[in-house]
Amino acid sequence: MSIAVFNINDAGIQVSVDGDLIRTSPGYAVLDGSNLLTGEEASQNAKLLPRWTNNRFWSQLNVNPLPNGNNQIRHHADLAFAHLEALWQPIAASVESAVFVVPGYYGNDNLGLLLGMSEEASIPVRGIVDSSIIQAADLPLRKTVLHLDIHLHSITLTNISNTGTLARRDVKTVIESGFFTLLDRWSNIIADQFIQTTRFDPMHNADTEQQLFNKLPAWIVALSEVNAHPISLNAGDTEHSVSISNDSLLKACASIYPQIVQAIRNEVPAGETATLLVSHRFTGFPGLKNSLGLINNVEVVDLAELKAIGSASVHQGEIVVSDGPVQHVLQISAGSEQSSLATMPSSAQATHLLWQHRAFAIGTGIKLGDDLSEGPRATDNPVCTLYRRNQQLVLETHREGAVQLNGIEAKNQETVNLGDILTIGSQPLTVISVTSDG
Repeated sequence: MSIAVFNINDAGIQVSVDGDLIRTSPGYAVLDGSNLLTGEEASQNAKLLPRWTNNRFWSQLNVNPLPNGNNQIRHHADLAFAHLEALWQPIAASVESAVFVVPGYYGNDNLGLLLGMSEEASIPVRGIVDSSIIQAADLPLRKTVLHLDIHLHSITLTNISNTGTLARRDVKTVIESGFFTLLDRWSNIIADQFIQTTRFDPMHNADTEQQLFNKLPAWIVALSEVNAHPISLNAGDTEHSVSISNDSLLKACASIYPQIVQAIRNEVPAGETATLLVSHRFTGFPGLKNSLGLINNVEVVDLAELKAIGSASVHQGEIVVSDGPVQHVLQISAGSEQSSLATMPSSAQATHLLWQHRAFAIGTGIKLGDDLSEGPRATDNPVCTLYRRNQQLVLETHREGAVQLNGIEAKNQETVNLGDILTIGSQPLTVISVTSDG
């Protein structure tokens, strides 16, 4: 069975099939007239077409109206859906199931939207696992484990307990600035160096600004091996080149590193040594290792680029649910030899109705009308009611023939289970469970 893993981090969403990395796609979208660009193509046009560039749709995955939205793109969920669909289509024919590795700050609403988008794109998602937990799998770890990660617009720190089982305790946003902010700061520092050295300003022209933006991520990674590194840009027939030192770039991080250090110190128990897992996305960041070295009682482990994908592939048998609702995996048994994943309880209750790519909470009960143009909404003139009786979800119909349950006219007082599909008019509503302690 071929399985795809989507490691969702907007700094670069990794997509793999059977453990092999297929692509890494940044969370960018650019609307060029009526043509929507996403991922790598959008990133490579972000400076050329800045007026309708968006890179916050994964970190702010919601359906709040965009101030500059249109009929094609109404909210961030539309952009995320377009990006996700573009990632899925090239591999769809060869994949039988998919797993999402999700950031720790994703809560119920985010997960509900993600599952809804997946269903609309016909992605056979059979498991969701927390990014920090899966990356901590099968490593020698202390009792307290911390995972430091960076996204386009934030830096996060996850606290994991290791008592025979790795369990996520807490997720904190260290700072609401991320890779995008640092790229912008580094670009300006490099541009200043070009001006001082060659009198050439790469920011004066959109083409050379885009060149610099395209080269910068890989160039930063290369800094991990040298103290200074040349960078070249072409302007017409002329090539301009400068050498940039780590020290000159370090000032871009001056306000960020102290906050990271303090956040980590706050999470290390007194008298103990903790394991600090550092995301591969920090590779090449000037001065970061020296800053982390200031923290007492911390063992730093640099995570490999494909750690999440590799661990998710190794443990796919435990993550993937063959029958029943998709579960959000938040804990994993420690130890490389007897590691096994634990999901939320298999008796999880139905919590939401999935309509198109949105999930709507059922709560203690909900009365549904026949107008689903904006999704299932509570109404005083219902065609049916969903309510809880003991531990079961019950469907009560109020209008004959108005509701179907799994393609058959619903009877009154029927029990509804996870995965069942209610159809009102021509609109299907799937009963799902969205569980998260985030």
